[in-house]
Amino acid sequence: MPRTPEASAAVRDATRARIRRAAVLLMAEQGYRATTLRQVAARAGVADGLPSRYFGSKAGLLIDIADGWRERTRAALAAHQDGDPATTLRLLIRSALLGLDTSPDEIDEGRAVSALLADPEAREVLHEAGADIASADLLRALDDALVRAGSPDPEGDRLVLMAGIRGGLVLAAEDPGFPLRQLEDALINRLRPPTT
Repeated sequence: MPRTPEASAAVRDATRARIRRAAVLLMAEQGYRATTLRQVAARAGVADGLPSRYFGSKAGLLIDIADGWRERTRAALAAHQDGDPATTLRLLIRSALLGLDTSPDEIDEGRAVSALLADPEAREVLHEAGADIASADLLRALDDALVRAGSPDPEGDRLVLMAGIRGGLVLAAEDPGFPLRQLEDALINRLRPPTT
């Protein structure tokens, strides 16, 4: 009996997800440049040609991974639309450092995405694909949250956050034991207005 269109779509979606996860983990382990689509297929347990079929190229796969990260972050922000600025800031910092961790697999994958996004070669591919422009709304959300949180220097705080996040990602890529959760707390604490 042939599959229904819905069942076929579910199989395709599950295969795409396996390929994405395999790519994230491999690229985080060995770097963007060293990872091949053949390795991704082997890690995902799919036929060699499927990564190309679903994503076009290694760059297309990377862009899809980054797009997925942005969409999950946007969805989480929308779910907390009326949230206080501290919640928005924590969500944006957590998403940038660890992904939106809701399960052990997602924590591992979030950490891998973070390491991948710190890879200079991967960043160059994303920059050329317009990822900076695609992330502009998330940066505006960060700026708005800093202002609403009462930051006396929103521009300076944004720079400190961006530098802390980027530096933390580089350190975590070099040392998987780097305490990203502690960095998250330190960055949040840096933004708390002083009590009088």
